Amino acid sequence: MNNGKSQNLPDYKNPPVIEVVCGISFETIEKFRGPHLGLFWQKVRNKFPQCEHAQRLEFTPPELDLKNYIPRMWFINDEKNMLIQLQSNRFFFNWRRMQQEEAYPRYKTIIKSFKTNLGIFSKFLEEENLGSAKPIKCELTYINHIPKGEGWDSLGDINGVFRDLTWSSKKRFLKPPIGLGGQILFALPDDNGRLNVTLQHGERKIDKHPMLILQITATGLGADKSNDAVWKWFDIAHEWIIRGFTDLTGATIQKDIWQRIDIK
Repeated sequence: MNNGKSQNLPDYKNPPVIEVVCGISFETIEKFRGPHLGLFWQKVRNKFPQCEHAQRLEFTPPELDLKNYIPRMWFINDEKNMLIQLQSNRFFFNWRRMQQEEAYPRYKTIIKSFKTNLGIFSKFLEEENLGSAKPIKCELTYINHIPKGEGWDSLGDINGVFRDLTWSSKKRFLKPPIGLGGQILFALPDDNGRLNVTLQHGERKIDKHPMLILQITATGLGADKSNDAVWKWFDIAHEWIIRGFTDLTGATIQKDIWQRIDIK
C-alpha cells in the first residue's frame, strides 16, 4: 500500500454508499461553553439553518456533570443531507442520502466541505480566544446499504456479495440463515490506526425491505498530529476504505450492480 497517494482507486458508477462521516476528536476545549455553540452556528447558519440537540459522543461514558454539561449539536442544511456535529471535543461532518435517487457526491466534494467548515471552526476558536483544537484521533466512515434483490436473494447467496463468506446448503440440517452480523478489524499502515468492518442484516426504514448493512470505519492518527498529517491520514483512510470494500466484495456484484468503471 502506498500511504494514500495512489490516484488509481477502484471506482463505481452506482456505489451502495448512503452515508459518509468525516471527523476529528480533539482535547477538550476547557473554555468552551454552551453559548459558543450558538455563536458558531451564526458562522454557518446561512448554509446550515436547522439545528438539533444530540447526545454527546464519548470514548468512555463519564459521570453526568449537569453543571458543566455541554450537548452535542447538529447543524443541518435545508436538504437535510449534510450536517455538522459539534461538541467541546469533537467536530464531525456528514453527508447522507435522503432521497433514493440522490447521487453520491464523491469523496473529494465531502472532504472539501469538511475541511472548509473545520477551517471556519478553527477561525472561530481563535476569534473567541478559546485556543485551538488539538487532534487526538480522526475518523472516516462509509455506510453501505445492499438491498435484497441486488446481488442476493437470500443469505444463502452471501458469497456473491462477500467473497470470504460462504453458505453451503448441501446435505445439512440447517436451512440458509435469516440473519447475520459480524465484525473484522484490520491495522492501518505505519501505526495510523485501524479499519473496523461491520456487517449486519437489517431492513430499510421506508418499506422494511431486507438489506445488508456494511459499515467500514477508519480511526486513528499517527504520532505526528500536525495539520498536514491530519489530511494525509484522511487520504490513507479513504484509500483503505475503498480498496478494502473492493477486496471484500464480489466481482460480479461490483460489475453488474455497482457498475465498476475503473477496469475493462
